[in-house]
Amino acid sequence: MHHETQVRLLRKVLALAEQGVSDCAETPSALPVTAYLDEVRYRREREEVLLREPVLVARSGEIPSGHFLTRELLVPVLLTRDEQGRLRAFLNVCKHRGTQLVAEESGSNRVFVCPYHAWSYNPDGSLRGIPHGYGFEGVDRACLNLTELPVAERFGAVWARLSPGSALDLDGFFGEEILADFESFAVDDHVLFDPRDIRRPVNWKLTVDTFLENYHVAKAHQATIDHLFWPNLGSFERFGRHIRNYYAKRNLRELPGQPEYQWDLRRHGNLLYYLWPNTLVLVEPDHIDFTSVYPDGPLATRVLSHTLLPEDPATEKARRYFEKNNEILYAALEEDFAMATRVQNGIRSGASDRLWHGRYEVALRWFHQNLDEALDEPSVIA
Repeated sequence: MHHETQVRLLRKVLALAEQGVSDCAETPSALPVTAYLDEVRYRREREEVLLREPVLVARSGEIPSGHFLTRELLVPVLLTRDEQGRLRAFLNVCKHRGTQLVAEESGSNRVFVCPYHAWSYNPDGSLRGIPHGYGFEGVDRACLNLTELPVAERFGAVWARLSPGSALDLDGFFGEEILADFESFAVDDHVLFDPRDIRRPVNWKLTVDTFLENYHVAKAHQATIDHLFWPNLGSFERFGRHIRNYYAKRNLRELPGQPEYQWDLRRHGNLLYYLWPNTLVLVEPDHIDFTSVYPDGPLATRVLSHTLLPEDPATEKARRYFEKNNEILYAALEEDFAMATRVQNGIRSGASDRLWHGRYEVALRWFHQNLDEALDEPSVIA
């Protein structure tokens, strides 16, 4: 991140700390519990948002030239990269009778043969062969190619729209501020560490909610990370539908004695980015954690998470250091899941028809407003 941006944000949180307040909206707000429980709403979020917006599906380095990768997300996805480095994405579905085409998670490119009737496809998605093809005379073969998905790469990651459509414009999608921040982090050059695939029985939005405020840290994370963070002190900014939060650490007290040219934003707090519609990026002092949150049903969540390191750990000591960091991270995430489960059980009881957002929980308001706007619905935020 540009140093002038770091200084601006640190000045802001120092001023807030002196006042004894966090960054705030003008008023509290409320959200109907139906936003988490209504199955029609869930289906619309899936079909009209998550299947239509660019979502993170893999790290670029997971697909070397001449290889393929499959992902089972909201739909089955097949990614291929040819020997010249061109990346393509398809629905991993045979056009004959709808069978999932490739079962393996990854491998070298080959002719992909359907396990049902042996229709075959080239790595570029084109139909290669039909056994006893005379039975399909008169069918336009072009419509029998694999269904291609828009795909592009940014931040060392593969982003795809999980339904057919026009090419992705990731520069326009992320915008100048987000692009500048991530380019400064040099994530293209980072290496993948400790990927996780987690499933829990809570609505996907409850999972996102836990990342977007630090009001809960003092109580919910007493055993893990509370000792690191200044109680309920943060900065919240939105860039289109993306959000940048900064959660200040207790060592913020060290800053007034330092010249500004030495100020380091990552040392004195964690940046938390919400990248519309379902990716969260936690920027820590010496590594970065990516988390993508997918619904696994109306009341279930699937979390795909991984850590990025500037380089592979060179020693066993270095490896243990990052493993310990992730133990703390995922212990805190499990605390969040436990609390989200309690929330879900609570709102299903009918105890109240709404949930409240304090003025310092403004990023929650923005997240749910984003969804309302994307669904072209009147805002559920009051």
